[in-house]
Order: sequence, then structure tokens, then C-alpha cells
Amino acid sequence: MLHPSIPMSFVMSAGLVQVELSLSRFPDYQGQQFVLVQDCFRHFDLDSIGRDESHLSLFEMPGAFVFGPNAKASTIRRMWTLATQQLTINPEQLWVSYFAGGELEGNTLAADEETYEAWLELGLAPERLVGLGVEDNYWQQSRGLGFTGDHPRKCGPNTELFYDLGARPDCDAACGPQCRCGRFLEFSNSLFIASELEEEHHQIIPLENPFTETVIGTERVAVILQGVSSVFETAEYRPLIELIRQYRQVQQLPEGMAEESERILADHLKALWVLVGDGAPPPGKNGRERIVKLLIRRAIARLMVLEIEEATFLPVFLAKLVEQWQTHQESGEAQAVLNQTLVETLLSYIEAESVRFHKTVERGHDKLRQFIANQVELEHETSLEANLIDIEKNWGLPLPLIELHLWRANIPFNRQQYQDALQRWKSQLR
Repeated sequence: MLHPSIPMSFVMSAGLVQVELSLSRFPDYQGQQFVLVQDCFRHFDLDSIGRDESHLSLFEMPGAFVFGPNAKASTIRRMWTLATQQLTINPEQLWVSYFAGGELEGNTLAADEETYEAWLELGLAPERLVGLGVEDNYWQQSRGLGFTGDHPRKCGPNTELFYDLGARPDCDAACGPQCRCGRFLEFSNSLFIASELEEEHHQIIPLENPFTETVIGTERVAVILQGVSSVFETAEYRPLIELIRQYRQVQQLPEGMAEESERILADHLKALWVLVGDGAPPPGKNGRERIVKLLIRRAIARLMVLEIEEATFLPVFLAKLVEQWQTHQESGEAQAVLNQTLVETLLSYIEAESVRFHKTVERGHDKLRQFIANQVELEHETSLEANLIDIEKNWGLPLPLIELHLWRANIPFNRQQYQDALQRWKSQLR
């Protein structure tokens, strides 16, 4: 279980950061093995929530760490045993990716033949063993928050386990783990970290203290074991989605917007509940405060899309979360008081931010209405996307509300073209 000295992953990468922060607390860690199970929150994945079947901002990650030299074959054997024997997943539905070699910042990296041979020795069919490049199967420590560039970044090949959820009608026979169609669900990943990338000269050098990290996604395993096709259809999330639908008032929306909004609401409100319980601060402008603010505003925007009344819905939804939480935790009077305090704290955060956010939305709506009224005149002078980026980024109107109003005004909107224009806008800012 999670050691008390290891903080929750909030504005940090899961797994490695917590271990590095805690190695000083574990003397003589070389040659030892550790297991931790932690709640993880990934703020950089928020734009993926609701648009596919596997991403959550808050998830549970069991991880196993072996410090010191470690044979890849033994790790791979344990991965296979866990999946096929202990979790009883059908081996005929499993696919594997491994590192097939590539280039990294001027360094030529050889294919991970040891991993390839280890999977074949276990009896995995060669056609379900897929070699991929640096982008997919060579792990690099992130240049994330707090990275100063004055120390090497750990790196090394990795191998991933995928479950085949079944062919997708919009994909072809050549579909494999490298495809993003949603057919292949990654649920386990082993990193073989024996090198580091020196920043100044871009040299890959041996790591003094190599280690192996294996992680699995609890919610993704639940998808497999429960025979469903999405994390939002599992026993944990299905009741939350059904509750949201009971309060939904709107009848017609653009294709896919209702389901996406329901998923985002379930994800973000649950994430806020857990983060506040872990000590997350009130919404604000910087760091953790900004992330809490962002989650609240994204959730409120989806309430507006679905025409759900905040004051009526939120206490009921949070009560449902408390009910779920109590099935996994020790119950008692002290815990009941703590849960009620957390509910009141989160409601106060949302209420305070909602007042500010609704003022921003109204200003953004005014700007959007002006644009729609003048759209015929403006369309020959400047692009649709440029105007919408200005309304979203400078006037604060969230994209789903922009999409909804354009749809109701019968103005065509192409999300991919918008995203392409947004990337160009971000590049110009950089």
C-alpha cells in the first residue's frame, strides 16, 4: 500500500517522483522491491477526458519497483502471470508492444531484442507482438513542473500489455496497438530504466542505479474483468453517469456532446472530491489553486450544456460519492463527520468560483452574439477559428458553450480545424 511518506500525485508524474522523494527514507534500497498503490491525478490529460473510452484525470495506479539490475525476462514473466493467471484475462486477447529501436536527440537506439525474445518464450504469438518506436516505447523522464535542466533525465525502453476490445467498424484489418481507434486498451506497462539523457550534450549514459517499474491501471483492468468497453461503464462510474442523466434537462445537442459532458462531469467532480479530501486548496490563479479552478469551471460548463441546476444537483451527486467512498473505507461517526466536512468545503469552493465564472461566461456570450450577428461581414476579413480563439482565450467562454451556440445558430463548426488553428496560436505565443 501507499507509504505515508509518499505524497499523492498532484501536479507531479505518477510513480517515479514519489519514489525519488522517498528513497532517502528507505536505507539500503538497492536490490530491494517496493509496491505502492496510489491515487493519481493528471492535469495534463484533461482534454482527453470524455472523448475516448480509457482516460480519467483521477485513477488508481498500483506500481511495483525493483531497484538494481533486473533481468527483463523475469519482469515480463511476472507481467504475464499477473494478467493471465491471477487476473484470469484471456491470453488470446492480449497484445504486446516493445521498443523496436529509433533515434533520440541524435542518439541511435538499438531494438530491445531481450524483451522481444522474452515475450516469444512465453508463447505469445509473433503477430501479436508489435515493435514500436521512440514515441511509443522508449520512456523519458518529463521536463515537467520543477524541471530545471541541470540534471540528466532518466530513460529506457518499455513494454506494454494491451487487451483487444474487438474490431472497430471505422478501422481496418491492419489495426494494432499503435492505432488510436480505441480497440486496444493498454492496462500494464513495464519500464526498464538503465540510462539517463544528459541535457547539455544530449548523450545517453548508463544510470548508476538502474531500476524497473511496472504499473497497471485499476480502472482499465475493471473494464476487462467486467466485460464493458469503457471506464465510464464500469461499476464505479455507471451509477454516477446514470445520476447525471436523471437531472439532465436539455433534449437536443450536437452529436456526442451529451455523452462527453456526462463523462467530464463524473470525472471532474469525483476528482475534486478526492483532491479536496487530500488537502487541495480553494480555486485560485497559480499551481494547485489554478487546477482546482479549472476543474470547477469545466464541470460548471458541462452543467450548463446539459441544463442541470447546480444547487439542486451537486449535493445529491456528492452524497453519491460519499456513499461509494464508504463502501471502500471504514465507516463510523468520525468518518461521517469528515465526509460531511469535505462535502461542505467542496460546495463552498464551487459556489465561490461559480459566481465569478458565470460573470465571465456572460461577457463571453455577449462577444459571441456580436460575432454571430456580424458573421457574414466578418467571414471575408478573418477566419472563423481566429474569432473563436479570441472569444475562448481572451473572453473566457469555454469551447463547449461556443460549439453549442454555433450549432443553435446553424453556423458550421469543425473541431479539428479549430484545434489546428489553436496549435498555431499557441506556437505564436511561444
